[in-house]
Amino acid sequence: MQYFLLALLHIGLLLFCPPASSGELKQQAFHSQILNGEYRYLVYLPDEYGRLDRQFPVLYLLHGAGGDEHEWWMQGGVKDTIDGLVRRGEIQPMVVVMPGQPQAWWVDGASVKAESALIKELMPHAESNFRVQQKPAQRLIAGVSAGGYGALNLVLKHPQTFVAAALLSPAIYDPLPPEHSTAQTQPPFQTAGRFDPKRWGALHYTQFLDTYKQSAAIVPLYIEAGDHDNLGIALQSAILVEKLRLHQPNAIALKVNDGGHDWGFWRGSFPRALEFLNARLRPAQRTQSIRAMSYNIRCGSCENESDVNHWSRRKFLVADVIRRSRVDVVGLQEMELFQARSLAALLGDFDWVGVGRDDGAEKGEINAVFVRRSSFSISAYKTLWLSSTPEHPSVGWDAALNRTVTVANLKSRTTGQGLIFLNTHFDHIGARAREESAALISRVVAGLSGETPKILAGDLNDIPNFQGYESLTLQMRDAAAATRTPATGGDITFNGFGSDLKPGNKIDYLFVSPDQEVKSHHVITDLYDGLYPSDHFPVVMEVTLR
Repeated sequence: MQYFLLALLHIGLLLFCPPASSGELKQQAFHSQILNGEYRYLVYLPDEYGRLDRQFPVLYLLHGAGGDEHEWWMQGGVKDTIDGLVRRGEIQPMVVVMPGQPQAWWVDGASVKAESALIKELMPHAESNFRVQQKPAQRLIAGVSAGGYGALNLVLKHPQTFVAAALLSPAIYDPLPPEHSTAQTQPPFQTAGRFDPKRWGALHYTQFLDTYKQSAAIVPLYIEAGDHDNLGIALQSAILVEKLRLHQPNAIALKVNDGGHDWGFWRGSFPRALEFLNARLRPAQRTQSIRAMSYNIRCGSCENESDVNHWSRRKFLVADVIRRSRVDVVGLQEMELFQARSLAALLGDFDWVGVGRDDGAEKGEINAVFVRRSSFSISAYKTLWLSSTPEHPSVGWDAALNRTVTVANLKSRTTGQGLIFLNTHFDHIGARAREESAALISRVVAGLSGETPKILAGDLNDIPNFQGYESLTLQMRDAAAATRTPATGGDITFNGFGSDLKPGNKIDYLFVSPDQEVKSHHVITDLYDGLYPSDHFPVVMEVTLR
């Protein structure tokens, strides 16, 4: 009676729970096409979910025969166990998904296709609605009793889907379940209302072992059973270990401890299972929010010394724009060597790389990458020419001038994470050159390390409807379109020192690799007593590197 009242209270709280925040339990449901009915599950979000703007590993917890989505939560001590281990630094925070399928044993049985529904519907639904890393290397599964039976079958049949599994008192009876096992009465294994040994055998894990071994896949397994388990599961667990010992000698662990076949035993074994699973995950993902800028600062020798827009006056304004923007990395176009030196001196905390486009050294425009020294170190850099001979100073296609892209490899001083920052300036005359330049950069980006975040800054000398823009957005996202909050500052980046302000004339860009989250995007239009720091407005974004 007490448990019944607690369950009612718990369900009532779920019905009135607020939107997802830190440390919250969420009840979820969707219509399953495979089951032709409602599929319900619970999700536990760790305390860090609301505080850290990143994705988390995910653990799927399968209940036993006759249980439902509440069983792990109400009896398994999920919250207290995980919170305590995370607080002590013994595991990393993870999202926990607890599906409910009371009589399905997590297999495609005689009447219910529970395996298919879990793999094809539940997992995509959960992983699209919560911030979890949708990668096998960050996906775990565990189960008790019939849930352990189901978890074992799932990893043997889908070894590329999970990185590790834990089986607590798995009901993996071979050749048949004992008379007092609930498996004898469960729908997946029945024919005409009676237990069918052939159905049990066809769905048993031994049917999938050979295929699993032949695939050369290894999913680490943690198995724990009680020495007083009256279903003989300790022996069955040892048999499983022997069947897999030669295939994965260093990736299978069996513990037989004092206990029976009940939640008292499983609550005690759950922390040990979690520590095993956690050790198979990649280290906790560390994210960092940075500010990046693209800024064409206008060549320093393009105006006469008497001109109000001469570099000797503007350099202080440009430096102030960068300083006030609190940026960590800047792609500066149309920069000459003496400008780079004067800006570096004014800014103080910035290192920079880049070469002159005319000789690969000091002559001509430099597409410089300026990096805040306290934020990033520069590991390496390279300049490519936007032409059919990108390794050498050259003019490409119908361009009027040499054009380049600087590729800088950076390393965060905060997280140690890498960042590849590219900075470019397309030709102002050649339409074909702009298209080919975009295609070349797209190929360069495709060939870079897939895991490392990438940012492209540039003056593309064209608005977003040109063909080269489409080439670039095959590999990257325009930060102005991808920003989580509306882009601000208007749609003009070329201003001609105020003489050429045309609506829609946005030719300066920031692009990010697809898995980076853009928090904000802004075109800076500030003036200084009516003076323009450059004939372009800079664009700046805040982005979370993942």
